[in-house]
Amino acid sequence: MNSPDITPPNSQLSWRERRRFLLATVAITLLYLGIQAIWMWGAAQLGQLGWTVNDPTETYTAEAATVAEQSRPLEAHLDPRLPQRIFQLGYEYGYLSQWLGGYGQQTDAVMQQLSRPVDAHIRRLNELADQLGVAPADRLPMRTAADFSRLTQRIEEDPTGLARRIEQVSSPRLRHLFLLAAHVGVEAAALAPSGDLTPIPATELIGKHATLAGIPEPLWRPLSRVASGTRETQRGDYRAAVGHLENALAKTPAPGFTSPD
Repeated sequence: MNSPDITPPNSQLSWRERRRFLLATVAITLLYLGIQAIWMWGAAQLGQLGWTVNDPTETYTAEAATVAEQSRPLEAHLDPRLPQRIFQLGYEYGYLSQWLGGYGQQTDAVMQQLSRPVDAHIRRLNELADQLGVAPADRLPMRTAADFSRLTQRIEEDPTGLARRIEQVSSPRLRHLFLLAAHVGVEAAALAPSGDLTPIPATELIGKHATLAGIPEPLWRPLSRVASGTRETQRGDYRAAVGHLENALAKTPAPGFTSPD
């Protein structure tokens, strides 16, 4: 005689429920990973295009006119080389904040060793800060991973007061030039290491501060996007765009821009 099935009905039902729950969990996880992959791909594409929700040249036109009006008398007797130096200072500030920020809080001895690849950037940052009378110009302090993840926002918040000191020795317009350069420096440093993911510029803020600094769109737009191609190509194209803007700053007298040529 065959033995009767003595498996309790409740046990069979419980196993089916657990199996359905497991399958549902796997399906949801795969869906989430798929959505995340699509979002990251889409964000990278938008970053390469320099896409923004609003056109900064239109959004900030009125405010840019006000900033220019406030800055004109303040800049009338400034050294014509000041805008270029402020841009260079902001660039180094952003570059070092990105490069060294990923290491978090380390001992002085460890940070000294980690800083060796960017010693030239550190010296340039300190020299420019001394020349402009805004020292100290240390990189943004990074104590936690959350600090580093909020690097873009923290540049805007100006916890070290460097942007405020720039405005005190120059003008509101040149403060925006400094902030523009800081975001550009962050992107330049992020492009330096090799990696699979393309770092996305702070496009909205680059456009905003460039417009408020009176810089024509043909000069700032290439800094708001990343070219396609290898990391070496991306880095080279971005550095060329930085150099183009620096050269324009060297040729343009201090108050403001009227032409990208």
